[in-house]
Amino acid sequence: MRKLFLLTLAVIIGSSLILGCSKGKGEGGTIVGKVNNTFHGGGVEGAKVILISDESELATTDTDSSGNFTFSGLSPGRYGVTVTKEGFFDNKTGGIEVEKGKETLVDIGMIVAFGGT
Repeated sequence: MRKLFLLTLAVIIGSSLILGCSKGKGEGGTIVGKVNNTFHGGGVEGAKVILISDESELATTDTDSSGNFTFSGLSPGRYGVTVTKEGFFDNKTGGIEVEKGKETLVDIGMIVAFGGT
């Protein structure tokens, strides 16, 4: 249990440093997204969302009960997002352009895998 806590703490601190949380407000851009069930409608709760830049994973988060997620404090540039959840096919989206001080909206659809929910 202690190892899990320390690992979680290290990930949070590392993500904060990578995403530039120490910058002043309005300096970074934000990706605001929603993961939807393509065929059944509604948001996909608990999907793992991975932020990618230059083929490297920068940060991860989970969708909330409505399928929403946010990555903030991002340097301007192009990003990709990979979304995974058991019972669904993975989905990757690239070419997400982030601008300084602006929100970029992203909607991602997921398809239920055979035998999924």
